[in-house]
Order: sequence, then structure tokens, then C-alpha cells
Amino acid sequence: MKPPGAAGVHVTMRFMTTFFQIRCRPLMLLALALLTATLAACSATRLAYSQLDWLIPRQLGDYVTLDSTQRAWLDARLQDHLAWHCRTQLPAYADWLGTLRAELNGAPPDPERLRDHVRKLETFIDALLGEIAPTAAELAVRLDERQRDELFARLDRRLNKDRAKYLDRPPDQRRSERAERLEGRLRYWVGELTPEQTERIRQWSAALPDQNAAGWLENRQRLQASARDSLAELDQTDARLRLTRLFEAPVAVHTTAYQRQFEQTRDQAVALTADLLRLATDRQRARLDRRLGGLATDFQKIRCTKEAVAVLSPESG
Repeated sequence: MKPPGAAGVHVTMRFMTTFFQIRCRPLMLLALALLTATLAACSATRLAYSQLDWLIPRQLGDYVTLDSTQRAWLDARLQDHLAWHCRTQLPAYADWLGTLRAELNGAPPDPERLRDHVRKLETFIDALLGEIAPTAAELAVRLDERQRDELFARLDRRLNKDRAKYLDRPPDQRRSERAERLEGRLRYWVGELTPEQTERIRQWSAALPDQNAAGWLENRQRLQASARDSLAELDQTDARLRLTRLFEAPVAVHTTAYQRQFEQTRDQAVALTADLLRLATDRQRARLDRRLGGLATDFQKIRCTKEAVAVLSPESG
């Protein structure tokens, strides 16, 4: 079962994927796979969590081919990260979902309260980046020249593919597809949208400037260039430090213009979320409450034992 994705809860959970897309690109696949999988809104959340130890290396394998020694080292580190994440982060996610759920059962949160939820999500991401950054940096340093060439070649191909998808298409098509993507994500959480909600989403999509996608792709390019420069350091200790800092705080490569653009886009998303909640029907609210409650329950039921984060092969899943 493919989960609809954390971006589906536009009631602030939309921002989780937005922040990932901007701050955690393929070099941060460890962090990306970990949190998006555990925040996946699916009745199989517990199964997805136990499968992360093979899922993450498989996703990394889409970008670089690891040898047996590197994979064994990574497997051991992933077990440590999964145990930390299960023990310290999942309870916090469940608590946050409980707070969000309670608020949504009352009057729709205003934009400022939604910004508070965004800031809370940022603390989750920062904690995850801080935990995973040293491992990602160490893995990058352990790559040989051929693997590094493979990694960046694949990252460049992905960048070009996304540029063609998000920039080369006619503006009207991009706006229409952006609105349709969000509508599709929302249906899982709230069911069918009302005409008023659909129109508000279309207005949001039309209002986003075309340079948003360009700025996002340029930022990814800067991240990749910074990582490549760090790996070119002859002193491996210095390379590790530079990469760790980059992975902990990708915002360091943001230009002033991009940071301003990012904040404006976030404000537009907050305003959209507030309006969608205000326009929500009783039926939509009930469905959203069930979805959030089920996700929180999944987090609470995951037992953070050694067995819960033990290796589970794809065949046995």
C-alpha cells in the first residue's frame, strides 16, 4: 500500500513535505525517508516503520551503489537512528497530533495559531537533521571517486528532470497541475472538496509566482554544489565537519532573495490552510479527525524495543 504522503494533511502537515522539499534533498535521503515514512498516513504505519531499515538503503541505492562494507556500516547506524527516533520522536508526534486534533474540534485555528504548528514541525525536522547529519556526512566521505561521480550525476539528472517538469511546461499547465496535486492529497484526509474550497485552491495556485519553482531548483543546485565542494576537501575531517553543518542547516545556502520568497510562500500556504478549515463541512471535519486520530494511535502503539527496529527483509514483509 502506498501511503498518500504526509503532505496530505494541509492542516499544517502539508508543511512537513514542503520543508523536506526545500531543506532535505537527495543527499539527505536518510532523514527524508525516515520521517516521511513514519508520518505516512496509512493503516500500515507500524509495518512501514519496521521496514525502514531496508527501505532507506534501497532509496539511497537509487542514487549511489554502496559496497558490502558501506552497506553493513549504514545498516548498523540506521538501527541506532531508528531506535532514537522511535524512543524520542514518535511520542512527540503523537502529542502534537493530539493537540492539533483537539484544536480542530473547536473553532478553526487562525493563521497565527497555524504558524505555531509550523514552528513545531520545524523543531521536529531540526531534531531529525541534527541526529542524521553526522551519518549522512560520514557516508558521503566514505564514497570513493567513482561513487561520488555516480551520485552527483544522478542528482544532476534528477534536477534536470524536475526542471523540465516544473519550469518547462506552460505556466497555465503548471498552475493547474499544482492545484490538482493538492486537491488529490486533501481528498484522503477530508474527502471530496466543496466548490468553494476548490476555487480557493485554484486562487492559491494562480497567485504563486513562477519564480518559486525556479528558486527552489536553484537552491537545490546550490546545496549540491556545496556538498560537492565539501567532498573535494583533501582533509577528510574538514570535509565531515562541512558536510555535517550543511546537512544540519541547509538554510545556510539560502540567498536573501530565496529566503524571502520561501517565507512569502509559507505565508500563502498558512492563509490557504486557514481558509480551507473555515470552509470545511462537518463531514470533512469528522473524516479529518478520524484520520488524525488513527495516525496518532499508530505512533503510540509502536513499541520501541530492539525487535521493533530489527532488520526486516522485503521478502519477510
